[in-house]
Amino acid sequence: MKCETNDTIILSLDTSSKHCSIAISFNNKIISEYNFMSDNKLSSVLIPALEFVMKAAEVELRDINVFGVGIGPGAFTGIRIGLSTLKGLIFGKEVSVVPVVTLKAMACKFQKVQSVLIPLIQAKRNEVYMAGYSSENGSLKEIIAPDLTHIDKLKTRLHLLKDFCFVGNGAAIFNDFLKNTFQNCRILNRSSFLATEICQIALLEYRNRNIISNLNEIKPFYLRKPDAESPIKDRQNKDTKGSKQRS
Repeated sequence: MKCETNDTIILSLDTSSKHCSIAISFNNKIISEYNFMSDNKLSSVLIPALEFVMKAAEVELRDINVFGVGIGPGAFTGIRIGLSTLKGLIFGKEVSVVPVVTLKAMACKFQKVQSVLIPLIQAKRNEVYMAGYSSENGSLKEIIAPDLTHIDKLKTRLHLLKDFCFVGNGAAIFNDFLKNTFQNCRILNRSSFLATEICQIALLEYRNRNIISNLNEIKPFYLRKPDAESPIKDRQNKDTKGSKQRS
């Protein structure tokens, strides 16, 4: 691809759920996209998928101005694989990276809707990751910070809002509950693949110079500790408590 000085090429990827996606945009137009369902082989298929998308777009790694990446919340293992793959891909290069919260990317699918957008991601244990966004001047404004909450507490969390819509896979899963709990509830559905929206958000952040160039600063956005860590912490706390009692 022939690029001019002012052209902006963005590569984005999202592995925060089983709906994995990669996209490349050229001056805010998607020119290559690959969506796929992940499985236990994500770490082995992600690099070939990235190579496929770049080849289809006729873009080489050195042509890319910005890298956008979904940092969560979502699937712990998928997020780690996505971030470690990206860091390996651009290690040693001067790059601009825009980390994107997946809840914001979900809301971006519906930013033309004239209501507050409440994206929900299923988090197991009848909990959801949630946030709130309004659309202002072509961008999303965060009005409720990302959080983890039990589905039964959602009404209390949103009691000050009058006009809002639920979006995301959590909204689809808890469809009946939401309709029974919220009067005139609107639930909007679209694809769960987020790379296109991450490209859009990354372009705006890049133009506003909200970027990261230090790879050590690119970290997962977790609202809950990975399940594997919980038993370890519990055992450590019990051991510590037992030691104090014995002493």
